[in-house]
Amino acid sequence: MDKTFSHKLNTIKWVGIVTMTIDHIGYFLLPELLLLRIIGRVAFPCFLYSTIEGTKRTHHYGRYILRLVLLGILSMPVTPNTVNVLFLLALFSLSLKFKKYALIFSLLSIFAEYSIYGFLFGWSIYWLKEHNWPQGTGLAVMTQYFVGLSIQIFSLLALPLFIIDKGLELPKLPRYFFYAYYPLHQLVLILIVSSL
Repeated sequence: MDKTFSHKLNTIKWVGIVTMTIDHIGYFLLPELLLLRIIGRVAFPCFLYSTIEGTKRTHHYGRYILRLVLLGILSMPVTPNTVNVLFLLALFSLSLKFKKYALIFSLLSIFAEYSIYGFLFGWSIYWLKEHNWPQGTGLAVMTQYFVGLSIQIFSLLALPLFIIDKGLELPKLPRYFFYAYYPLHQLVLILIVSSL
């Protein structure tokens, strides 16, 4: 398990968090501004990449997957999709860790946010990262057919981040920052909407 700090991974996490926040501002506060939702499409592939790294780097996989599932449960009251993206990330991680059961995890992903599209998109990013980036890019493009012609196509804009070798020297995100930020920022946005 590699615990070495990675500027690239840290950069991808920052991009994911910033674009996710922009996306949710668009969803909750400014739904008429489509550009915010388009920018937000970059977030999901960043979290898929982070899940690949998290699955590979953790020394305590049981704790890692438990955190994802518990956060998914705790976030259910504040996320637009009850079976939110955390459950999809957990299933994707389990399929990476226990590859012989990947088909089972893929079928379960149908019930989660992003569904089978998100699951297969994760595997295309895994292939891009771990095996062959042109093939992985091609697979990522192909997965877009699962959602048809939609703004989800802009999620492909994240792929260059995964191909380049280096990241920016940004402040290191605290270890559990995302686990707190994911539900809390949505709760804040919901409170803002309810006060308007």
